[in-house]
Amino acid sequence: MRISDYPFTQAAAEHVRSLGYSLDNLLGKTSFKGVRGRAAERVAGAISGTVPDKKANTDVEHLTELLSYPLARVMVSCLDDAILLRRYALAEAKLAYKRMQTEPEFTDLAEDLGIHPRGAGPWKLYFAEYIRAATRMHSPKWKLTNRDLEGGYLTVTEEELKRLLEEVIREKVLKGLPLPVDEHVCQDLAEYLGPLRSELEIIRSRQKADLGAVEEGAFPPCIKKMLVDVAKGTNLAHTARFALVSFLLQINMNVEEVMALFNTSPDFDEEKTRYQVEHIAGASGTKYKPPACATMATYGNCPGEDELCRKIHHPLSYYERRMRTFTPLKPAKGPEEQK
Repeated sequence: MRISDYPFTQAAAEHVRSLGYSLDNLLGKTSFKGVRGRAAERVAGAISGTVPDKKANTDVEHLTELLSYPLARVMVSCLDDAILLRRYALAEAKLAYKRMQTEPEFTDLAEDLGIHPRGAGPWKLYFAEYIRAATRMHSPKWKLTNRDLEGGYLTVTEEELKRLLEEVIREKVLKGLPLPVDEHVCQDLAEYLGPLRSELEIIRSRQKADLGAVEEGAFPPCIKKMLVDVAKGTNLAHTARFALVSFLLQINMNVEEVMALFNTSPDFDEEKTRYQVEHIAGASGTKYKPPACATMATYGNCPGEDELCRKIHHPLSYYERRMRTFTPLKPAKGPEEQK
């Protein structure tokens, strides 16, 4: 295992500390310009979805990979964008997963990450370590009840172990972000942060439909019904939650506004809800759209059609159509205004 390929490991962190370079060195010295450039490239890759894989062959290239990782974390912290933090963690984890595909021996990586597979493959994994790694993986095959648990251990294939390690890496990269960074450090990185902020704005503008201010009066019946249920504290089915959240995000509501809708639910879990909302909003690199009307009906999320519903096939089409002719209701005039 080359530690420059996995700069988030304990082994890599210890090596970087042993080199004795300070943050001021990385920010100011001309010799570290390549490190600053690669750090910005890592963050830019996270914004677009993929960190470019730079093959390190020389000592300088290995050092650049090692030092660019902690500096990229500083840059991400300066940008202070909640969704970017998760996109960055996911992008670094994806890069590590890609590198694992050609890694002849990756159990050392697993050990460094606190996962201790037994055997030579397929591996035996202790159930507590498995749960820690698979906690956010929702496919039925990852559920503990669907694994061959015996004596506290279960079996994982090579591909499954790599996927579990990818998830552990994502959590490790995300841990501690954003860092507490002094303002002068962010100012010193302005040359790199400016273009990154512009890229973030471009991504945000592409992800938002140009529908103007949000108008609840233009919502389709299915979305109105879900909002009423949420306001009453009713737990929505998973398919209904996904449809509601993805719809609201597509019409220009932000993550915090959507989060606020759910804090009256009896099973409200802020951390879990934030993760789910940000995932739908694009933290994984894909911003999800709500399902079509036929799918909504299949899952029992259509409360009944109105006249416009019969002319369209998607909740967003309903909203866009209504917005063309929608006139917001004006509040009634008070006694003084009527004089």
